[in-house]
Amino acid sequence: MNPIKKKTSRLESLLQNRSILEDRRVRLVLSALLAVALWVVITTVVQPGTAITLSGVPVDYDYDASVYTSRGLSIVQAPSKTVNLTVSGDGYTIGQLRAEDFVVYPDCSSVRSSGTKTLQLRVRCINSAVAGNISVSIANTDSTVDIVFDVVEEKTLPVQVNTRYLTIEDGYILYSTAASNETVTLTGPSSELADVASCTAEVSYNDPLNDSVTVDTHLRFYNESGHELTFDYVTLDHDTVEVTLTVYKTAQLPVNVRFVNTPPNFDDSVLIYSLSQTELRVAGPADVVDNLSELAVGTIDLSTFALDKVYEMPITLPSGLVSLDNVDTVTVSFNCSAMATKTLNIPAENIEVINLPSTYQLTVESDRLMNVTLCGPASVLESLTADQVVAQIDADDFAVSLGQQNIACSIYVPADGRIFVLGSYTVPCRIESN
Repeated sequence: MNPIKKKTSRLESLLQNRSILEDRRVRLVLSALLAVALWVVITTVVQPGTAITLSGVPVDYDYDASVYTSRGLSIVQAPSKTVNLTVSGDGYTIGQLRAEDFVVYPDCSSVRSSGTKTLQLRVRCINSAVAGNISVSIANTDSTVDIVFDVVEEKTLPVQVNTRYLTIEDGYILYSTAASNETVTLTGPSSELADVASCTAEVSYNDPLNDSVTVDTHLRFYNESGHELTFDYVTLDHDTVEVTLTVYKTAQLPVNVRFVNTPPNFDDSVLIYSLSQTELRVAGPADVVDNLSELAVGTIDLSTFALDKVYEMPITLPSGLVSLDNVDTVTVSFNCSAMATKTLNIPAENIEVINLPSTYQLTVESDRLMNVTLCGPASVLESLTADQVVAQIDADDFAVSLGQQNIACSIYVPADGRIFVLGSYTVPCRIESN
């Protein structure tokens, strides 16, 4: 037999017969488990009356709030406060507790009315699993808290913009103001809200204004006597507003009227008229005002003109302009002492056509344009004949189509731009293709 093989077999047999407890790793694990078991025994059996302190537990003012809210009261002021708790019980149980397992709250059972109340603080364990196995108390020597109660109401006030602190540059006006919020809502004790009568946004700006701006402005509150108020418990839904200040440039401009349906060579000096308002004070953005030298407040249609007629014209201003004179209309009175009217029949050969495409031919199907009334200086009309009057058809003014149709025409006297036509006239025509 091989002596080396016999020796190896004996060694294996000895190793198999060794106890598992002789393994160092096993002994370490068993030691740890035994230590935990001993600690549990000591804390639950040997030290059942262990006490610990939990620090910095906050007072919860919302807990059990129905006691005072059922009487229409609310807390309007309460200090931020924390307390220390002493917790007693078996060491195993209390060793797992945290501040979140307890609620500290004021005892509001005696609160019946508004005012400042000094209330006792109470503590309760809200962990139902251990609440019956421990005792807890407040460790602080001062275990009371002062709380202000009152009936909480809301009050909504209009925001009044005050501009007394602003300076406007010469030649400009503050035309309007607008706040981003037209009202403010206050919430707080009824006793404090009762004194509030008004709210203002008092706008200030460092430089004289010559353009529109928007300014962030704090709100201020006043009582009936005009004294400014400061609040102890009232809160606001917003304490500032954006105030837009519209600043316009001013100008005093001459007034005139414009005329429509005039002949192509019209000389408006023939119309002598007077205005009830010769100038008008206006305001608007500087770039609009700077581009104006006069104001045409309205238009008069000469086709409807009548001798000695007085026109009441509503003032129509360019976009962006406003009147500062509180004037809505201008009266236009014409001096027609040197004017007259005359009615003529215009021969067909005096009817001309312009801008007709070369592919078309227009034929006037009437010998004369009858009963054309002209207006102008009496001295000129006296000698005016029909041959001096032209009726013009402009193909750009209508849709050209084949066939017969009545076409509007304009009438003028080439030799004298002071004469214009009253009324509107059409010519019977036939259009054919070439």
